[in-house]
Amino acid sequence: MSLKEKATAFLMGRMGKTAHVRQITALDHRLLQLELQLPDPLSWRSCQHLKCQVGATAFRDYSIAHYNTNTQVATLLIDAGHIGKGSQWLRQLAPGDPVLYAGPGGGMHQPTSAAQLVCIADASAIGHMLSLFHRRHPEQGFHTLAIGEDPLPKQVMGMPLHFSDGQEKDVLNWLDQLQLPLHDTTFYVAGYIPMVVQTRKLLKQLGWKQVKAAGFWE
Repeated sequence: MSLKEKATAFLMGRMGKTAHVRQITALDHRLLQLELQLPDPLSWRSCQHLKCQVGATAFRDYSIAHYNTNTQVATLLIDAGHIGKGSQWLRQLAPGDPVLYAGPGGGMHQPTSAAQLVCIADASAIGHMLSLFHRRHPEQGFHTLAIGEDPLPKQVMGMPLHFSDGQEKDVLNWLDQLQLPLHDTTFYVAGYIPMVVQTRKLLKQLGWKQVKAAGFWE
């Protein structure tokens, strides 16, 4: 066990809380919706995450896609389409199972007051996108581009998704069709770090000023 893992396990043992699985729903072959009954209320902000224990010494951060203040149920959208401790943990969970967690943490990305909000992300950041969608002002325009090799559902928890394989010309065509106002649009880019860096660079080259980026994995 690494020093970081030891420190995290120690903190989780002292500060962690226990939630219970309420329901797991497969939205497609890789995207799973996990509903957790939390023991305490959250002061939920966009793009926060819970640190969940997925193994004896393994922990993963998952964005809170939605939180119901009345029932204290947090919904996580997790990409389980790859081999990893988080995916294996998720696929063996059943209703009623305990989940040790800490948080929420994060929350740097918040909806701005711009007329248009645009999210570009991969499957690992769908929960990130959804939290912005649910916390936006109803009158704000909201546009999402999911990038990856495998198509995702065209709608997730009420949020429409446009899919792309990430080729630059496809991203440019999608942006052209939106006809966004240059000085009244905020972009959010999240997920695979090389994709985030490349997309942020492209948007900056196109003249967009409000670009908020978050890299999740390499």
